[in-house]
Amino acid sequence: MQRRAFLAGCAGLLTASSFPALSADGFGLVEGVEYKLVPQPQPTIPHPKKVVEVFGYSCPHCYHLEPSLNEWLKDKPEDIYFERMPVVFNSPNWIFMARVFFTAQELGVIEQSHTPFFDALHKDKKELFTVEAIAKFFTQFGVKESDFINNFKSFKVDQLVRKAGKLTRAYGVEGVPAIIVNGKYLTDVGMNGSRDKMWTTVNTLTNQ
Repeated sequence: MQRRAFLAGCAGLLTASSFPALSADGFGLVEGVEYKLVPQPQPTIPHPKKVVEVFGYSCPHCYHLEPSLNEWLKDKPEDIYFERMPVVFNSPNWIFMARVFFTAQELGVIEQSHTPFFDALHKDKKELFTVEAIAKFFTQFGVKESDFINNFKSFKVDQLVRKAGKLTRAYGVEGVPAIIVNGKYLTDVGMNGSRDKMWTTVNTLTNQ
């Protein structure tokens, strides 16, 4: 698969001008400016304060968010639960990369592989667009090529991708990276004007 086909698919960041200012929320934020409500709120039990990063491995904006995300993770309040979710738009490119994430997760190597895989695609410009090439890449994390390929094609990973697709739609994600807070708020860099301001917004929204 061609690199351009993957990277060109990255949706643009949502901008503040995309949504009219509606009302102040009492926390110094304005709905429709710094954040918006998701169309179908999702339960967060057992984590009342939950932050989800919706991202795509093929998205340059998501890659460039990583340093500030990692800084936020170091300093975030302890009661905030965080997880990553690969975006699943209706395109083979997004589905393919979502399968990579969930395969690594199922194999127990997502923490070791997440940043190196991002770097390989965007910094090192490696041609990792086939299952075979990616399986070989993952051997550095102690994964057998055959195990990666079998899990990549497994029913379990297929289920996880389908669930991520449903959540992508329920959250109303139109571009990535997007941050979902407490299952009911969506924010991003474009709506806040900077990465630092976005993380301040995220911290504030977790208390609502």
